[in-house]
Amino acid sequence: MKKAGIFNSQIAKVIASMGHKDIIAVVDLGFPIPDSVERIDIVLDYGKPLFSETLEVVLKELQVEKIIIASESKESFIADLQEKLPGVEIQKVTHEELKEITKRCKAVIRTGDTTPYSNAILVSGVIF
Repeated sequence: MKKAGIFNSQIAKVIASMGHKDIIAVVDLGFPIPDSVERIDIVLDYGKPLFSETLEVVLKELQVEKIIIASESKESFIADLQEKLPGVEIQKVTHEELKEITKRCKAVIRTGDTTPYSNAILVSGVIF
């Protein structure tokens, strides 16, 4: 049995398969996930788990060099990202552009978060 890290087998598998510049998204409850992309649905209940809780777990195993978010995102959401990923570039695009970019993701992790625009695309970095 696994001792540490990400215990969700789908998330662990996708992260282990990612290379430099590959992308994965963590999104809120209402985000439209394209049918062509692997959906990892971890919603437990309305509002659970939160985006921030999910991101913390993903960051245990994923090296991130850039984050792409909607320009409509709240300042508190952006501040939380900056706190969790200091020095990492944050690119803002329209919500419509963000939805288009998710079509190229290796996977989309759907959380139970109900805060509008709690969505981010994580661009994989390198560890060397």
